[in-house]
Amino acid sequence: MSRRAWLWALLVFAITLLVELPARWLLAPLPIPLAGISGSIWQGQAERLGDLGPLRWAWQPWRATAQASAGYQGQRWQLQVSGWPWRWHAALQPASDAHTLATDYRLAGQWQGMIELTGSGSRCLSAKGNLQVDGLALQAPWQLELGQARVALDCTAGWKLAGQLSLPGQHHADLAADLLARQARLTGRVEPGAALQPLLVSAQWLAPGGAEVARTIRW
Repeated sequence: MSRRAWLWALLVFAITLLVELPARWLLAPLPIPLAGISGSIWQGQAERLGDLGPLRWAWQPWRATAQASAGYQGQRWQLQVSGWPWRWHAALQPASDAHTLATDYRLAGQWQGMIELTGSGSRCLSAKGNLQVDGLALQAPWQLELGQARVALDCTAGWKLAGQLSLPGQHHADLAADLLARQARLTGRVEPGAALQPLLVSAQWLAPGGAEVARTIRW
């Protein structure tokens, strides 16, 4: 077999391997629980990736587009990214598919809205939109009504997340999180006799008989 034939066979093998590169080869080394991985890095799925699941993705770099969806805490989310690295656009929104991975803690509530991001390279230049839900509730490990929630993102100076949670006559809370610094500040008020009060007291986030919550969270 001539050298040219060997080089041609090697090229065909390399292209075939790249096109069909199994997703398991890239995901298996991750130090998090994995299950049900199939497909390639370009289009595949997984039943579980940590607390996310199921996941599906489709990546077409020759068209400068990528799509992914994942279930988390009882809600399925869809992410779409388009554009080239020097000018990209991303959109995150809730999906209608309710099938998600069962976890120890599980929320219920149909989120609505969209968050859109534009950026260049590793920098996010702007963020607009928000996500909101009415009737948010904790389903597991026990049942607890949480009320209305809203989340917005600001990326002009770092990655700052702002959230609100309220239930008339029960509680109100504001969250200001710095995602890059991996910390958040939670402030709020719990009305006397609120269903959330015993949970916060047992977690030592609220003094017995207290009403004001002020807590710094780090992860």
